[in-house]
Amino acid sequence: MKSHQTGFTLIEIIIVVVIISILAVFGVQMISSGSVERNLQQHGRILQSSIQYSCDQATLQNIPYGVKFFQSGYAFSQFINQQWIDLIAQETLISRELTDGSQLTLEIEGKVVVLQDDVGEVPHIICDNNGQITSFVLLFSDATETHHYQLKTINFWQLEGQWLDDEKIN
Repeated sequence: MKSHQTGFTLIEIIIVVVIISILAVFGVQMISSGSVERNLQQHGRILQSSIQYSCDQATLQNIPYGVKFFQSGYAFSQFINQQWIDLIAQETLISRELTDGSQLTLEIEGKVVVLQDDVGEVPHIICDNNGQITSFVLLFSDATETHHYQLKTINFWQLEGQWLDDEKIN
């Protein structure tokens, strides 16, 4: 009598492992590309909220606030005693460095600003003590410059953030 052994052959197991590996690679790529978009959008929304908060504080305290940009981030400051003082101890308006490879492109009143490696003395964007914001367009881009989130002023007191596709960029 012959005994029948049940189970999978080595070739069947290898084929299943290869299929699962391919699906896992595609799944990780889909998840990581979505996280790039989420990161850019999160950077834009955090900055938008922070600028709006600083404008509220400028109005309440009757002191101008400003945002200084550098290549990989931004910092907030106040105009006190005829000079711009960086906010260090402020919990809500902290300086941020974008460590995920995101890039910033700043345009103020229609002119592109070349951002330096470090924080300068004078802010690029100023929120006056009456709540008015400098007219600007800030573009957050990923390291490959394929994903973009734009933050811009829509009037003297309001900001708008939006996701941009490649057709709107070019």
